[in-house]
Formats: sequence, C-alpha cells, structure tokens
Amino acid sequence: MSTEVLEKFGGYVRVRVCGIAVEDDRILLIRHKALFEDGPFWAPPGGSLEFGESIPQALVREFNEETQLQVRVGELLYVNEFIRSPLHTLEVFFRVFIESGQLQLGHDPEFQQQIMEEAAWLSWEELQALPDAQVHSVFRKYTQLSDLLRPGGYGLQ
Repeated sequence: MSTEVLEKFGGYVRVRVCGIAVEDDRILLIRHKALFEDGPFWAPPGGSLEFGESIPQALVREFNEETQLQVRVGELLYVNEFIRSPLHTLEVFFRVFIESGQLQLGHDPEFQQQIMEEAAWLSWEELQALPDAQVHSVFRKYTQLSDLLRPGGYGLQ
C-alpha cells in the first residue's frame, strides 16, 4: 500500500460514496493500482464525502472527477463496511444513471500519484471471472446482476 494512501486514509473512519451505473448489462468500474499486494483492484466510481457536502453532491462530483460523466443519483442500494487495518471505510452505494458525457478516465485530486488506471464497462461474467482479491467485495455477495440492483442490506468486509 502506498504511503500516500496510508497518510490520507489510515487511522480513521472514512465515509465513501459509491455509484453503481449499469448500461446494456455492464457495470462501470474503475481499475486501481494494487492497494494491497493482490494486484489491480476493480471498484465502482466514488470517493470521500467532504464536510458540508451532501451524499448526492459528493457522488455527482466523484463520478465526474473519475469518469468525466454527469450522473443522476438514484436510490440507496446498500452500505458496506471495509475494515482492513490501517483502513476503515463506511461505503454508501447508490444506483446512478448516466445523464451526459463521454467515458474517459479522470483523475483523483486527493492523490499526486494517480492510483486509477482504467475506467471500463464490465459484464457480470467478466467481473465474476476476476480473482476475489481484485474485485470489490460487494460483487461477491450477489449471484447475478439483478440482485446487485435490489436495495437493502449491510455488509462487513
């Protein structure tokens, strides 16, 4: 794990907003450089909630920063808690709908050295074929895409 990640997110509880965008049975994901030693890591676009910012505002901002897309925030899907020392993150997942823009890998203004490597649409089958350690755990809790899009639930990772 990079020193920059540890300095920014280690040692406190971080609130992260995440968007699940689905088009043509594909899920929009960001591939990050290895956060641990497990290789690249695929996760939905999202990021930290800033003080004074509503969750929908944060999600719209984060989506645009990471994908150059404008989104409309839909319903709350679930909450996931990630605890892997020194990181502890409370993640709030919403359904999002693409309103405009062309998909391009953006940037993460929180990091000088970018950890995002690719923005891509993956099918459920492509996602399930990846090693568990390289995919956000939320995708392992469901057996099919339609289940992922049903609201409700809490997960601990």
